[in-house]
Amino acid sequence: MHILIFPAGFILWYLAYEAKPIFNDEVTLHWEEKNISKRNKLLNIINDSF
Repeated sequence: MHILIFPAGFILWYLAYEAKPIFNDEVTLHWEEKNISKRNKLLNIINDSF
């Protein structure tokens, strides 16, 4: 029975991997810019406290 379950699991995993969503580059770029600005603000606060 395990002989049939493992290949079926790998086939389902492959189908799920191929069907993953495509990320919009503009959205990810905006998200990265937002996180970079937050990180810079936090670094400035930490550097000013020392």
